[in-house]
Amino acid sequence: MNARLSYLMLAAGLPVGAVVAWSLGGSVGAGAFAGVLAATFVSALGVAWTARAAAQGGRRALDGFVLAFLAKLVFLALGALALRYVEPLAEVCDWSAYLLGFAATVAWALGANALGHARSLRIPRSTTP
Repeated sequence: MNARLSYLMLAAGLPVGAVVAWSLGGSVGAGAFAGVLAATFVSALGVAWTARAAAQGGRRALDGFVLAFLAKLVFLALGALALRYVEPLAEVCDWSAYLLGFAATVAWALGANALGHARSLRIPRSTTP
């Protein structure tokens, strides 16, 4: 698996998220950027877990992918709940913008991971005419 490409794609998404958050401004922009940062962090951990598990064998790669998915769900839920119900955080960051920023970054990371995995696959060529 080519994890380097996934890391580069995740790093490329950070400036895009920052520009979008800056254009939104206020608590909505802060919430969107918080979602982008949280999702980038969890997605990078997921890439590392999946790459480490894939090095140990095929079945372990699926375990790493599932673990990364569960970690994303936990960060999504805990972040949204914290931004919704903790008043000092709710004043600074909008929780619905957090969800949108998180979802957009995870979708970007999924595409990056799929591209990285597709590039690492070796399909044998057929010798039959």
